Amino acid sequence: MLKRSLLVPVVFLLAALIALPFVAGCGGTETTTTTAAAAGDPIAAADAAVAAVTKSDAIETPPTLKEGVLQAGSDTSFAPFEFSDEAGGYVGFDVDLVTAIAKKMGLEAEVVPTGWDGIIPNLVADRYDIIMSAMTITEDRQKQISFTDGYIDTNLAITTLVESPILDEAGLAGKVVGVQVDTTGQFAVEEVEGVKEIKKYENSIAAIQDLFVGRVDAVVNDSPVNAYYTRDKPEFGNTGKIGTDDQYGYGIKQENTALREAMNAALAELKADGTYDLIYAKWFGGN
Repeated sequence: MLKRSLLVPVVFLLAALIALPFVAGCGGTETTTTTAAAAGDPIAAADAAVAAVTKSDAIETPPTLKEGVLQAGSDTSFAPFEFSDEAGGYVGFDVDLVTAIAKKMGLEAEVVPTGWDGIIPNLVADRYDIIMSAMTITEDRQKQISFTDGYIDTNLAITTLVESPILDEAGLAGKVVGVQVDTTGQFAVEEVEGVKEIKKYENSIAAIQDLFVGRVDAVVNDSPVNAYYTRDKPEFGNTGKIGTDDQYGYGIKQENTALREAMNAALAELKADGTYDLIYAKWFGGN
């Protein structure tokens, strides 16, 4: 479970229709007029807060591969964290938060779409500065890359037909289970004894679609993502979980300490000034 109560369907539906630019400007002093609409609308309030973020005097702008730009490698099929909008850009919780983090550091955020299976090698090969892809911090991954401080808590959901719930990992025995390839969901299911078959998909959308048509009995994946994709299908839901108590972090090359420290400082400021909470409320609802 995430720290705060999850997923207000109406907020998700509206948020998915909001088109945000995938490159966010920085520098200079921005002023935002707070309106009654923004005050009562979590989407408008978050967008206004992100637009108002400026360079922090306490943070030294770190060097990046492209001067003035924080390039973020992302598997852009992972709603509600990062996904394409109808205007050809990218939206999501991560996109908003990294946009704000970049502005705090005096940089612009730019999304670099990349496949999940190559996302770490491409970071190491300097194709982008960070991984922005709802990546769980694990010991194995920390052998290859480093991470920022964790920015959101997550567990693995077991998503099924509501009338055929699977409460925990033991209930997966004898079932066909869908997972996104090379994720913590796949690794967790591989540890469960007696699973009939593990079907691996390039993205979580494909796994959920096969659940809808009955090709798999369950999908094991990050809880907010599964809840997002089933929000308009009341016959499906997160009926159980595998309690990993993990955190997402932004991946950074191990030697890039300046960028990691700057991002951690920016994240801390955004949490302290309330911007993080507004972004959270936009995508997941309030407390």
